[in-house]
Amino acid sequence: MAEANAIKEGFLCPICHKDLRSPNSLIAHFQDLHSEEQDILKSIKDLYGKAKKKILKLDEQDLESFKNEITLEKYYLEYSEPQDPGQTQTHTDYFKAVRRERLDHRTTETNKLIIRLDRLLRFYGSDRKQQEQELVAWLDGSTVTRCPSCASSFNITRRQHHCRLCGSIMCNSCSYFLPYETAQTIVAPVHNVDVNNHEQVPGKESDSLRICNHCLDMLECRRRVQIEQMRQPIICQLYTHLQNLKSQTQSSVDLYLKMYNSLTSGETTFQLQDTQSLRSTIAKKAESIDILSKKIASLPVEEDTPKVGVLQNSIRRATSHYIKDYLLTLPTPPSIQELERIKKERSLRNFEEERQASFKTNIKKVTVTTGWSPSTVNSDNTETEDPLIEQMNIVRNYIEQARNAHRFEEVVSLQENLKMLKETYRQQQMLKDS
Repeated sequence: MAEANAIKEGFLCPICHKDLRSPNSLIAHFQDLHSEEQDILKSIKDLYGKAKKKILKLDEQDLESFKNEITLEKYYLEYSEPQDPGQTQTHTDYFKAVRRERLDHRTTETNKLIIRLDRLLRFYGSDRKQQEQELVAWLDGSTVTRCPSCASSFNITRRQHHCRLCGSIMCNSCSYFLPYETAQTIVAPVHNVDVNNHEQVPGKESDSLRICNHCLDMLECRRRVQIEQMRQPIICQLYTHLQNLKSQTQSSVDLYLKMYNSLTSGETTFQLQDTQSLRSTIAKKAESIDILSKKIASLPVEEDTPKVGVLQNSIRRATSHYIKDYLLTLPTPPSIQELERIKKERSLRNFEEERQASFKTNIKKVTVTTGWSPSTVNSDNTETEDPLIEQMNIVRNYIEQARNAHRFEEVVSLQENLKMLKETYRQQQMLKDS
C-alpha cells in the first residue's frame, strides 16, 4: 500500500508513468508510443519551456540581492589577514638528478644498440640467424600470446618475430626492416669494415635487419642528435669562411712585404711585375672579405636573440677596421725609374764598401811593416769630407816618412797604394757626374 501511494519524481510519462530521466528522452518516448495524445505533448513542451525560463530568469536586481545575501557574517566566516609564505624548498636539483639518471640510462641503452648493430653487420652467410641469436638472446615466446605493441593475438596467420637488437617479440605489422646501407650510416663512427667489401657480398644490398619500434625510435633519436651537432648556423659557416680568407690574405701580405723590402733595398731576388700582381690579388681578397662581412651583417635576427645582431655588427666593424688599417695601408711598389736609381745607389755603396775594406787592408800591411800609424801624421786636410782624399794625404805622409828613413822599398809599395786610391777617386767622381 505504501508503495502504491509513493510519490515518484523525475521526467515521468503522463500516460504510463515511466521515468525517462531526461526531457529529450521523455519527448521521444511520448512521440513514439503516445503519438495520439498531441495535445498533452504540446502542453508538456509548454510547461517545460515555462519552467526553463523561470529557472533561468535572473535579472540584475536578483543577482545583486544574491550577492548581498552571501556575506561572511551569514556563514559565520571570520576575516583574517593574509599569511606570510612559510618555508619553501626548491626541487630543481632533484629534478636534474632524476633527469640525468634517465638520460644516462637512455644513452647507455642506445650505445648498447649501436654496438650490437655494428656486430650484426659483420654476420654473413646461411648461419647468420644462429649468429644473431648468439649475440642477442631472443625472448621465449611460448608464454606470449599477444603482440606487446598492438595487442593482436598470435595465430597461424600472425606469427611471432624477434627484434635483432633487443630480442623482444612482435608481430610482422609492428616490426621495421632496417636496410644494411642505413645501418652502416648509423654506426659509421664505430664501423671499421670497408663499405666496398660489403658491396662485394652477394645479396648484400637487399639485406635488412628486423627491429622493433622501440629500438627504431632510439636509433632515430641518436641520428637526429648527431645531425643537430654537425649542423652549424649560417653565421658560423660564414664566419669560418671569413677567417679562412683572412688567413690566406695574411700569408699574401707577409710575402708582399718581403718582396717590397727586397726591391727597395736594391736586391734582384723578386721582380716588380710579381709584386704588382700579388698586390692585385690582395686587393681582390680584401673585396671578398668586405662582401662577406656585409653578408654577415645583413643576416635576419630573431626577436628572442637580440645579441646575435650585436655580434653581427661587431664582426662587420672589426672587418672594416682590418681592411682600412691593414690592407689599404700597404706600401705601393716602386716604379721602374725608382728601381734603377735604387740599384745604382746600391752598386755605388757596395763599391765604396769594398774599396774601404781593401784600403784598410793595405794600410794595415804598411803599418805592420813600418811601425807607423796615422796618428803620427800631421795633415792640413784631416777635416776633408771625402775619406778618399784623407786617405791619400795619409799615404803621402807615409811616403815622406819612408824617404826620410831611406826605406825606399816601402816607398814603392806606398806609391802603388796612392795610385790605386787616385784611380778609385776618379771612378767615384765619374759615377757621381753620370
